[in-house]
Amino acid sequence: MFCAISGEAPNHPVVSVKSGSIFEKSLIEKYIAENGRDPTNNEEMTADDLVEIKSTPGTVKPRPPKLSSVPSILSSLQDEWDSVMLESFTLKQQYQQVRQELSHALYQNDAATRVIARLKKERDSAREALANVTAHLGAAAAAAPPPPPAAAAPVAEESMEVDSALPQQIVETIEKTSAELSANRRSKKKPPVEFASADSVKGYTQISSIPSLHSARAAGITALDVNGDFILTGGNDKHVQVYNKAEDKVVANLAGHTKKVTAVKFRGQATADDICLSASADKHVRVWVADQKKGYKLGHNTSSHKSDVTAVDVHPSKDYFVSAGLDSKWSFYDFETAKPIVETVNADGDNGYTSIAFHPDGMLLGVGTTNSVVQIWDVKSQTIAANFGDHTGKISALAFSENGYIVATASEDNLVKIWDLRKLSNTKTFDLDEGYKVESLAFDDYGQYLAIGGNDVRILKAKDGSSIATFNDNTATITGLHWSPLAQGLTTSSLDRTVRLYGAPTN
Repeated sequence: MFCAISGEAPNHPVVSVKSGSIFEKSLIEKYIAENGRDPTNNEEMTADDLVEIKSTPGTVKPRPPKLSSVPSILSSLQDEWDSVMLESFTLKQQYQQVRQELSHALYQNDAATRVIARLKKERDSAREALANVTAHLGAAAAAAPPPPPAAAAPVAEESMEVDSALPQQIVETIEKTSAELSANRRSKKKPPVEFASADSVKGYTQISSIPSLHSARAAGITALDVNGDFILTGGNDKHVQVYNKAEDKVVANLAGHTKKVTAVKFRGQATADDICLSASADKHVRVWVADQKKGYKLGHNTSSHKSDVTAVDVHPSKDYFVSAGLDSKWSFYDFETAKPIVETVNADGDNGYTSIAFHPDGMLLGVGTTNSVVQIWDVKSQTIAANFGDHTGKISALAFSENGYIVATASEDNLVKIWDLRKLSNTKTFDLDEGYKVESLAFDDYGQYLAIGGNDVRILKAKDGSSIATFNDNTATITGLHWSPLAQGLTTSSLDRTVRLYGAPTN
């Protein structure tokens, strides 16, 4: 027989009628006096619930220790041991109780955090709905008295008037920008000595990363743009975020879209509070402007599309931007009013637009469709200048080379094709691995390298398609690419909620 508290053979064994456990009488009586419960099952009990065990032959009562002999010293040490064991047993019980209380408190805190997040989301939705209602009421009130023709400019987004052709002033701006950029490009045919060589790019590694951007519930960064130290991202969580690399923090988390964000773009001005664009599957394009209190606020909310908006791009003049959608329409806006100046609808209405990009000079516009065709539009006349249709599946990405002669396209057929705009023909085709899913393409600012984002990140020589480097640090699909000036680095975004920066390793 062994005591349930000390684990030793008891001198005066007793048994508990509550649990049937055997204890040393002195230990259990002391425990009952302090706690009033059975130590094994925690039931209430008193000393009357103890039954002495009669053993044969009877246990001889030891003589009182006098610490004058070895047996007396051992008896004293046994008493001390019993006290230590009793205290240890009590501490273990208290430890288990504290662990249970802490676990319960953490669960309550997590539940409260979730409730607060849900309430904030509902609050933001209610505020947005109230703002929309207020805007509509204001528009209705303004339309009530019959205004003169000159003051008949509509207020509501859905009633914006759209011209069938670009105004002459905008055409002149486009032509002037094209002439200036063409002249600048001719003056820099060869990369400077500071430009990264192929050997340097081959040695690039991940030098830093920004993890855990956007919400984990609807995980994934779906779009990326970079302007100096600022990184602009859109996510499946319907939010747009602005990250400051210098401060190493998110400086703005912009809510308002009701479906996933499909594209983001900086205006491209060299300022710390550059205007941002975001497009979404909720059919809206939002223009975000600087705000002293929150960093950014909603400047304009356009709804010229009738289906998902899939892409946006900024004109090289920085005065205008375009959007493309699955409603087979691309729209041309100015930044000041964010109203569509012209809207061009594809004659084949069944083919929506999946991607869009301005030519480096701003005179042409490349548009990818859902029926495997890449259309090259004349911006001034809104007419199709060329069609490239050798792909299979919807066009997933397109990018113009800075030299203005080349456009790279990709689709669901795991091919990247290079088109010569002078010959209007496919000059090269880069065959990727079977099942490779291309989501993004990007030329560097001298058109020497082509970055491909999909299952991983690949850098090819634009001239012949030979592989220079491959980065596979991502754990999900790559959704965005952006070269640093002079190809000194590459920024990527992924559905694993991480932005990664690649460059030359630092010692």
